[in-house]
Amino acid sequence: MKKTASIFLVFLFLIPAYAQVEPRLRGIENQINKILKVTNTPGCAIAIVEGEKNLYTQGFGYRDYENKIKADANTLFPIGSTTKAFTAALLGQLRDKGMIAFEESPLQYVPTLKFYNEHLNNNLIVQDLLSMRTGLALHDKAWSGNPLSDRDSLLRRIEYLEPATTLRTKWNYSNFSYFVLGAITEKLTGETWEENVENALLKPLEMQRTNFDVKGLTGSSNVSLGYKFSNNALERVDYYELAAMSPAGGINSTAKDMGNWLLTWVNSGKFNGQQILPEQYVLEAMSPHAVMPKGYLPDEEFSGMYSANYGYGWIISDYKGHYRVEHGGSIDGFRASVSFFPNEKLGVVVLTNQTNYEAAMMIRNTIADNLLKAKATDWVKLYVKNQGDSQPQTKTLAIQADFKPSGTLPAHQLKEYAGSYISPGYGKIKIFYEDDSLYTYFRRRKLKVTPVVTDTDIFHAINMIYPYNMAMPPLHFIKNKEGKIASLSIKFESELKAIEFTREKTYDL
Repeated sequence: MKKTASIFLVFLFLIPAYAQVEPRLRGIENQINKILKVTNTPGCAIAIVEGEKNLYTQGFGYRDYENKIKADANTLFPIGSTTKAFTAALLGQLRDKGMIAFEESPLQYVPTLKFYNEHLNNNLIVQDLLSMRTGLALHDKAWSGNPLSDRDSLLRRIEYLEPATTLRTKWNYSNFSYFVLGAITEKLTGETWEENVENALLKPLEMQRTNFDVKGLTGSSNVSLGYKFSNNALERVDYYELAAMSPAGGINSTAKDMGNWLLTWVNSGKFNGQQILPEQYVLEAMSPHAVMPKGYLPDEEFSGMYSANYGYGWIISDYKGHYRVEHGGSIDGFRASVSFFPNEKLGVVVLTNQTNYEAAMMIRNTIADNLLKAKATDWVKLYVKNQGDSQPQTKTLAIQADFKPSGTLPAHQLKEYAGSYISPGYGKIKIFYEDDSLYTYFRRRKLKVTPVVTDTDIFHAINMIYPYNMAMPPLHFIKNKEGKIASLSIKFESELKAIEFTREKTYDL
C-alpha cells in the first residue's frame, strides 16, 4: 500500500512538469543542439517570453568548452550592441521627466561636444543620434584601436571625425552616436552611464546578474568564455574591453535577466505591473525613423522577409508577415540576438559564445517559426547549402589569408620608422623596434609591422600567430623633403580619405 501511494505521489509531481511543456516548443532542444553543432558554436542560452510571463529559459552546450562546463539560463554573456536599446531607454525616461527634448541639439546638454563641421553643430538633434541618421562614418578604429577609459577624452575626438554623408541623407551605423547619448545621460544626471543603467533599468527590472564590461565578467561566477572557429578548430578569444564606448555595447547579461527586459517591451513598458519605460517612448522606439540601406528586398525564397528601418536602438523589419523589432550584438567571441513581435507579445533572446552570427540568427528564426506558426524554414539545411556554395575570399582590405610579407629591410632602415604617430581623431599609434623587427599594438594585440616591398614605404601590420592575417589596412609612411619619416597614413574608412597620423617623436633605440 505504501509503495502504491509513493508511486501515486511521484506521478502527481510529474504531471505539472509535463503540463508546462509548450506544444509550440516541442523538439526545440534538438533543433538548437543541431544548430550549435553545425555552426561549431560551443554554447548558448535563450529566453522566450509571451504576454506577461517568461515562457522558457534554458542553457545549451558549454560556457567553458575546454572544461566541459555547461551553460545555463543564469550564465553571463556580453550582449554587444543590444546594449544600445538600454542607452536609448534612459533618454526616454529622462524625456518623460522633462529633462531633455529629442528635437534639441546634443550640444545643449554636452557643451564640450563638437562635430566635424558647423552644419552638424547647428542642425543635428538628439533624435538623429538615436536613429543613426547623422551621416557620421563608422570610425570604429578611432575608439577600438587604442581604447580610452576617459569618456571626456573620447568625446573630444568626435570633432575630427569626418562624416560619410550629409545629415539625414543616409542611415549609417554609428557606435559614436550611442556613445554621445550615454554622455548626455551622464551630464543630465551627474551619474555615470553605468550607474544610470543600474538604477533606472536593472534594479526595477530585477536584472540581478547583469553588469558591465570586462570587469563584470572577470569578477563574476558562471560566466561564458568566448570562442571563434578558425583553422577547423575552436579557439579561445580574450574578452574585449570597450572602456569609454560602453554605452554602445558594454552590458553583460543572462538569458533570464534579458527575458525581463523583453517582458517590459512586449507590455508597453510595464514590468510586474509597474511602468518602467514611458509608453509613448516604447511606441516611438519601435517605430521606423530611418530607412536602412539596400539588402532588405524580398526574394523568391523569402518573400515574407524584407525591409528594414531603424528606430531607437532597434531594427524594424518584416518577418514572414509579422512586425519584428530586433537588434544584434557582436563583440569578440560572442554574438547576441534580442527580438520581439509587439503584435503577438512574443520575445526571443539568444546569447551565444561564438564570433560568427549564424548560430544566433538561426536559433532566433527557428524559435520564431515555431511560436508564430509560420511556414517553417530548415535553417540548418540552408546554412549547410550556403556553406557549400560560398567561395573562400582570397583578399580583403583588412584580412588576407595566409599572408606572407614580400619584402625585407636592414635593421638600420627599419629603425627609421619607429616612433609615435598621432591623430586628433584616432589617437596614437606607436611603432617600436624589437628583436630586429617593427611592432605595434592595435586593439590590445601585438602586431608585427613588415614592409611589403623594399623600395616603398608601405607596410602591413600582421598577427603574430599563424595564419598571420593582416590586422589593419596597409600602413603608408610619408617622408618630408629631407627624406625623414614625417607621418603615417591609414585608410580606415573605405568611403573616406585616409587618416593622417603626424609623427610626434622618434623612439630612443
